[in-house]
Amino acid sequence: MNSARRRKARELLVQALYAHRVGGVSLADAIVDQVERRRPHEDSLRYVRELQEHLEGGLAKLDELIDTHLESRAPERVGQVERSILQIGAVELIHRPDVPTAVIIDESAHLVRTFSGEDSVGFVHAILDRVGQAVRPAAG
Repeated sequence: MNSARRRKARELLVQALYAHRVGGVSLADAIVDQVERRRPHEDSLRYVRELQEHLEGGLAKLDELIDTHLESRAPERVGQVERSILQIGAVELIHRPDVPTAVIIDESAHLVRTFSGEDSVGFVHAILDRVGQAVRPAAG
């Protein structure tokens, strides 16, 4: 699958996770809604479904992992968009060893620029770098 299709899948997931957190809809329903709106390529949809498997039921554990790497920032101060992007990045770091850590971090930075703003790029980069070192210690 090419990187553009993975990027589209990540973008769809950011919006679905945000709707799930803020709108109170189930993640599955939020993903269905985004798929109906965006009509992604089948490769993007396949990637969405793969990551969805790891996100559903695993958000609390992902939040714990992310929160342990926040250092001086309180978990409640992490914005919902940034939290969604961190969750996607963490899932990829854990479950997609074929995707290099640097690519996951760079793609996450793109998502932050798209959905949040330049001010949060460094924060998300630092957190995912720490998570990557924790879950992929050999790749350090």
